[in-house]
Amino acid sequence: MNLPRWGRRSLIAVASLGVLLLAAALAVPLLVDVNRYSPLIAARVREATGRRVSLGGISVTLLPSPGLTVRSLKISSARDPERTHDLMADSLSIRLGLLGLLRGRLSVRSIVFDGPALVLFRDARGRWNFEDLLERAASAPPREAGPQQTPIAVSVERAVVRNGKILVYDDAVEPGTRSQVVLGPIDAVIEGWGAGGETRLDLSIGLGDSRLRADARLSALPGHSPILRLAARSKSLRAEDLVRVVPWIGVARPRGLKAGGTIQLEGEATIPIDRPERLRFKGNLRLADVSYRDATMTRPLERISGRVSVDGDRAVWQDFTVKAGSSSLLGRLQVEDFLKPRVGFALSSSGLDLDEIISTFTPASSAGAAPAAVRAGDSAGDSPASRPREAAGAGLLGEISGNGTLAVKRIRFQTFDLADVHASVRCARGVFLLEQMRAAFYGGSLNGSAEVALGGREPRYAMGVRLEQVDLAPLLAAYDPALKDLLQGRLAGGLDLVAAGADMESILATTRGSGSLEVGKGTLTSFNVLKQIAVLLELAGGKGVGRDQTPFEHLRATLDIADRRARTEDIVLHSADLDLEGKGWVGLDATLDLDVTARFSEGSTRGMVARNAPLENLTDQGRLLVYCNLSGDLAAPRFRLDSKAQARQVGEKAGERARGKLRDRLRDRILKQLGQEEPPGD
Repeated sequence: MNLPRWGRRSLIAVASLGVLLLAAALAVPLLVDVNRYSPLIAARVREATGRRVSLGGISVTLLPSPGLTVRSLKISSARDPERTHDLMADSLSIRLGLLGLLRGRLSVRSIVFDGPALVLFRDARGRWNFEDLLERAASAPPREAGPQQTPIAVSVERAVVRNGKILVYDDAVEPGTRSQVVLGPIDAVIEGWGAGGETRLDLSIGLGDSRLRADARLSALPGHSPILRLAARSKSLRAEDLVRVVPWIGVARPRGLKAGGTIQLEGEATIPIDRPERLRFKGNLRLADVSYRDATMTRPLERISGRVSVDGDRAVWQDFTVKAGSSSLLGRLQVEDFLKPRVGFALSSSGLDLDEIISTFTPASSAGAAPAAVRAGDSAGDSPASRPREAAGAGLLGEISGNGTLAVKRIRFQTFDLADVHASVRCARGVFLLEQMRAAFYGGSLNGSAEVALGGREPRYAMGVRLEQVDLAPLLAAYDPALKDLLQGRLAGGLDLVAAGADMESILATTRGSGSLEVGKGTLTSFNVLKQIAVLLELAGGKGVGRDQTPFEHLRATLDIADRRARTEDIVLHSADLDLEGKGWVGLDATLDLDVTARFSEGSTRGMVARNAPLENLTDQGRLLVYCNLSGDLAAPRFRLDSKAQARQVGEKAGERARGKLRDRLRDRILKQLGQEEPPGD
């Protein structure tokens, strides 16, 4: 194609201009030392932020678009500018848009941060290290353009963060302790920054070995602090990684918290930029085989599962399950205020081993320690609900309060078994109070209230219960196999007790309280004393006491329990031909020391006196009395006649006869002096 002369000249001029511009673009970075502007840039940043800025080498490029690269960047902290930094980056690259500059707008095509590290710090007063920057921005007067000036708007089309991290240090979570976490690596793409609308973010955040994906929007209304809204998701978030950020998502973090298992997460989080600790999450969690343990526990809770719907500081936990040793619970939970959780629940279980559960929440250091005495204020007449609570440690149980219902098919505690247990439960600071409790108990029923305090140096117990129609034989065998078949019958009555300790020995050593018990229509194994009494009865023709077993109408006693003993002043056994009355004590270790009075029936007494007249000296109101003492092993006690009491009775009887004879002689003498005859029949 032939061009006219002017066309060829114009083309040559344009080409020459292009060559000159290209040469300038290549020469300017070589001829102009932009690093000499570093102090000016640092001064401007310090004027705007109050922070010291340290810049590495700066290079400028004009093609394919104007830009500059800073090889390293450090911005000091306000609290210790000489030694610490709030922001660091390996490099920072900026590319500008020419068309935006021609239109009076500073258009940044891209910003790339390589290896940035942002430090967030909150002091013990709750003040973050970036709050002064927000205050500067809020208080700075708007810059007014002169008559010939137009304010330059700034926008960033795209910002990229590569391999970044956020380091959080917090002195306000737990007084006296610095909490810290590292979030990273963080990769992000940010679009629309400064364009007048929402800023869009595509985030990938490393959390330990887990990865959290999120789409975010950053918006700020006039006069309000910016708000970051994230739509987060993760199909396999490790529970141990989530624990790292627990202090900053509004959830209690007990001392020594450890967790395992996986969590699926999907939901939206709202984060005020000026108060990130006020994060609010709405969404769903699915827990799969999660484990939990804190410093107050000797073993973890395991197989924690279920679906949790969260809305701010409230959550509903469906299909909740948890396992502690051989014990398990399932049901539904409602939780409010995750920092000091208030819980409502409806839980059930096929079986609970309270010994395992108690040992889980009993500090290992207390194992084998001497049991502490029960509080002096725990009188026998106090109900469990009125007794003072003992605070738990800083673990899970010490943080939770709430109420709900519990239904358990079988409960095992020490050597005892309860079935079909139903109760209303209140808990606070590690103290669990079971009210309106009812359970099947060895063929009968148990009703009342019970209290267990966990999380302290040792577990503590209190109960006020009523027993009805309890089969005594298997109950005694469960308490001590040596007592098997000693006593049979149906037990009824009430017990009000307090105790402490993690094992039976400690519990028995600290048990205090009172009780009133009765066994109706039972039989008693005829140990020593009854066998000897049986011989006497047989001689008299009595059949109320057998050599092997003694049937009785009732056995009653009121008890005062302390120092491993149940003391009584009114134990009574009533049978057809014999009554036993005693006082003394029965030990919680199956020993006894009782002073016993055996009272034979009037019919048996007449028969024995007829065969052996001197026995008349041992009668009272027509009933033969035998005084004895039982001591030693409850299953086979030693029998000893109380000769002093027996002699005293004989002396009193002889004294009565002597006094009777003296009265008769005095009466006869008086009548003779009066000249009267003795009354007929005297």
